[in-house]
Amino acid sequence: MSTLDAPPAPAQSRRWFTGHRGMGTFLVLTGVIGIVSSFALTVDKITLLANPDAVLGCDLNPFFSCGSVMEYPQSEIFGFPNQLLGVVAFVVPIVLGVLLLSRVDIPRWIMNGLAIGLLGGIVLVTFLQYTSIYTIGVGCPWCMVVWVVTIVQFCVVLAANVLRGAFGRSVQDSTLLRVLASMPLLIAGVWLLVIATAMVTQFWTYFGSLI
Repeated sequence: MSTLDAPPAPAQSRRWFTGHRGMGTFLVLTGVIGIVSSFALTVDKITLLANPDAVLGCDLNPFFSCGSVMEYPQSEIFGFPNQLLGVVAFVVPIVLGVLLLSRVDIPRWIMNGLAIGLLGGIVLVTFLQYTSIYTIGVGCPWCMVVWVVTIVQFCVVLAANVLRGAFGRSVQDSTLLRVLASMPLLIAGVWLLVIATAMVTQFWTYFGSLI
């Protein structure tokens, strides 16, 4: 059965992201933003390999610099540049988004698989956020775009799966989970606000100088 095919039982479960057009548009737009950011990071990495002294367009200052972050081993967790993961991974939501816009019914297990894959992405970006803010002490502008896209995609896809019954009827009928799933962008916004607060606090030497 398709997660985005059978209508949800409760009328309040219908949201812009539970239908083909809404979810399809969302996945394509966010996927394109994610893959463009990852590709830009890949180009910058190649530039640095060719010329270690190169100044990248995203090297804004000592506190926000893609090039500085790329010098640390955390930028190659699996033995190759992390950005290559994004270039490959963001293709999946784009393809699924195009299929949804084409009115193709996506099987429930594929949407669940997308949620699980995004959960893996959340684990990775959370680790990278922590190391960037508290270990390296430098923020990567393009990386932060990827962080935002991954968090927003995870919240929206997970919420859609809950409301459409992809995790079972008991989850779909839970009032608490249904209420939480009805506001994925708000949850993502609060999540990102916490990260932004951590960055402002940790990089106060820079932000304080702007006041």
